[in-house]
Amino acid sequence: MEKNILTQMLQEYDSFTRSERKIADYVLEHQKETQYISITDLSAECEVAVSTVSLFCRKLRLAGFNDFKLELARAALPAGSRAGQLAGEVLPEDPPAAVMGKVLHGLQDELNNAYHMLSEAAVTRAVDLLRGAGQVICLGQGNHSVVALAAWAQFSTTSPRFKTIQDSHMQTVVLSTLSKEDVVLYFSHSGATHEVLGAAEIIQSRGAKLILVTRFLNSPASAYADTVLLCGPNEQPFQFGSSSAFIAQLYVVEVLLSEFVRRDPEEAERNRQSVGKALTQKCV
Repeated sequence: MEKNILTQMLQEYDSFTRSERKIADYVLEHQKETQYISITDLSAECEVAVSTVSLFCRKLRLAGFNDFKLELARAALPAGSRAGQLAGEVLPEDPPAAVMGKVLHGLQDELNNAYHMLSEAAVTRAVDLLRGAGQVICLGQGNHSVVALAAWAQFSTTSPRFKTIQDSHMQTVVLSTLSKEDVVLYFSHSGATHEVLGAAEIIQSRGAKLILVTRFLNSPASAYADTVLLCGPNEQPFQFGSSSAFIAQLYVVEVLLSEFVRRDPEEAERNRQSVGKALTQKCV
């Protein structure tokens, strides 16, 4: 029989410290919510240190907090179900027409959520930084590197100051040579990976600015950011880089781009005319 993390927590409850019992009590009472929460928010809810949450997960013989959320989601699965059916949007018996409709409505809901999550003040601050930057480096890791690439592709038609780097080693090289006039636009759903924290520390040490696009306002990387743009769905632990998260972040990119162009439409038009003329030479 596969282990059930909830059963394991109950069996080992008496061996937990007072702080660990606070975590266990919260998780047992808010099982569904904990599947979506960040380690920083959980520590705040339980009034314990982030390190205590990490130790709690390791005490349960898990690799870390993400592993804990995976086990928590697995414990909630009914017998015979599959991870891909966790959200329940698309069922095995659904015909293609139903799949098309469910996906459409789901993405429409996510775009609406992204609109309501995004702060006008944060957008204004972000575009202020972009317009005043010497150069803007668009970055992301894993699946979110695709969004960074898309952001660079969009912005590069309006201004030559935008760049991107896909290789992680070269990202470190470029970050290590930033100036105080430079800005990094970083996409990270969790805001809690080793990569984004390492990048944030380098950016801060160089005196450059960080615009963070993330789901969690209290993520560890948010503490380094000059402004935080919130967006993204409550992803199930089994959803690694969902389309909903991509679309929410691309919505933020489009908002930033539109506001960036609105501030100086003449410059954007000049650059777009130049790009368009050059690209026509590539058409048959």
